[in-house]
Amino acid sequence: MSDSLEASASASTRSWVLAANVRPLIESLAALVDYEADAWDWDAVEAGLEGTDADDPHGWYDYPLIGTVATLHIELANDPGSIITTVQVHHAPDKLLGARIETVLSMLARYQVMA
Repeated sequence: MSDSLEASASASTRSWVLAANVRPLIESLAALVDYEADAWDWDAVEAGLEGTDADDPHGWYDYPLIGTVATLHIELANDPGSIITTVQVHHAPDKLLGARIETVLSMLARYQVMA
């Protein structure tokens, strides 16, 4: 994580989502911080996730969402051989934002979103 993002992100939320829900995850988190996610974002995340491994500390993909109300620093890694993607979201120490992030992660871990 870069120094500027690290300084602004002093809380984190870690969980997992169904791998099929990674795009809805990015879009939902972007909406929380008033960031307009587009196809370029999704292309970057999709390419970055290739070859990731949640068990390898160096096998994660980092992606920032710099919105108008907050910045989220997202770390993603696939769990090879399973249908999940592990996610860690670094964010400002805002309890409401943290609760919203936890809710998004919880929903996307339990239900496959049809987009």
